[in-house]
Parts: sequence; C-alpha cells; structure tokens
Amino acid sequence: MTENPGHPGDPAAQLAVAFADTSAAQLGFSLSAPLQEPLAQEDRDIDGITVSVRLLGASHQVLVEDGVQRICETVACLPDVTSALPESFQESGYYFSSRVEQVTSDHLAALVEQLAARVTEQLATGHPCVMGRFPGDPYAVTAIVSESTDDDISWHTWHTYPKAGEVVITSSRIDRGPVARR
Repeated sequence: MTENPGHPGDPAAQLAVAFADTSAAQLGFSLSAPLQEPLAQEDRDIDGITVSVRLLGASHQVLVEDGVQRICETVACLPDVTSALPESFQESGYYFSSRVEQVTSDHLAALVEQLAARVTEQLATGHPCVMGRFPGDPYAVTAIVSESTDDDISWHTWHTYPKAGEVVITSSRIDRGPVARR
C-alpha cells in the first residue's frame, strides 16, 4: 500500500473511483460472491495462511485461505450480493457481526484520524491492513485492520458515509485450523 500524497504521513490510498454505495442500507453480505477487482489491497502470509484485505468501490472483500480451504467475505453493494447485512452470523468456525452508528461530522473526522493511526500501527506488526479515501469527501473512507492470535485470525472494517452521517463497523473472526472448516 502506498502513502497518500495528498495527506503526508497518512497511510490511506487515495482512490480514483467514487464509491458505489452511499449508505449503510445498500450493503449486502456474502461468503460466496466472486472475487472482485480491488481498488487497493494488502496481502500477507500469517503462519501459512494467506490473508488478503481488499477495498472495492462497492466496499470490501477479505479472502483467507490455507491452500486447502478458503473463505471470501464480501460486504458490498453488488448485484451478486443480495443478502442483507446481518447483525451477526456464524458458520463452522467463522463469526461475523456488524452495526451501524449515527455520527456527527466532528466524530467522523476524529474516527478517520484514529483509523489512519491504527492502520499504520497494524501494518508495522506485519498484519494486512488497508485504508482508502474516496474522492469528493476526505471522510469517505473504508478501512480494514486485521489481527491474529494462536487461535484465530480476525479483522475489523469501517465504512463511512459522511452524507448519511453513518459508519458501518464489522468484526469477523475465523478459527485457525482448516479455514472455515467447510
């Protein structure tokens, strides 16, 4: 991931494409959507498990694979993603939760600053993380931050919608062992 030339010291990629979703209500959820061409991505190997965090114009995909099994989480506004975004979902060692927060512009500005710091911090630890700023509003961002323990790999995402005053926050975790045991 490259540093943002418009914001020195900011790890966010300046994305050249406008976001496709404009509010939380447009997001869907899938574990079976096809891979999408990312606007920005960061791939890392964590103890033999490949974790790829990907920003889409329509939100995000996270791909986790161990050479035998794989899981592809998609939270996006896409024709192939027709299931509504659930508050929680669980399947064979995979756990997902989401929430929508209403925010003021001041809260959003502080959140985006905190996300940039968190992405920088996690990248330094060797975990795949990515943050992208969409054109037209400095607070229109999507960020993905991953972490790992001996027992699991987890990631958290933030999708900001400044015009709607919303932030969608997701948290996902997959137990180690055969990825998603599916």
